[in-house]
Amino acid sequence: MKKMSLWFAYFLVYTTPIQLFFCFWIYSYIFSVEYNILTFSTLEFMELTFLKFVKTWMYSWFWNSYLDFIWGLPAAIMATLKLFASTWLGLWLLPKAKRMN
Repeated sequence: MKKMSLWFAYFLVYTTPIQLFFCFWIYSYIFSVEYNILTFSTLEFMELTFLKFVKTWMYSWFWNSYLDFIWGLPAAIMATLKLFASTWLGLWLLPKAKRMN
């Protein structure tokens, strides 16, 4: 259990730069196009980028109403919240995982 929780904590901490890249990428669209933080949804972000195939694949496998709700949320706010939450969880879990027997 110690090894798995330690691996998970390091994974959360080490993926922070990737999440920062996604946040900056989303904010670059917000500042360059006629969107603002509340109107630029995750679905629109995926439509404007090369991630369109991911959207198509996800709609073929998962419940469409659920995906419409999740991807209708503002992309900038969701990416920023995920960045803070996962980084905080990784930094909180790391010392706890190291102290496990």
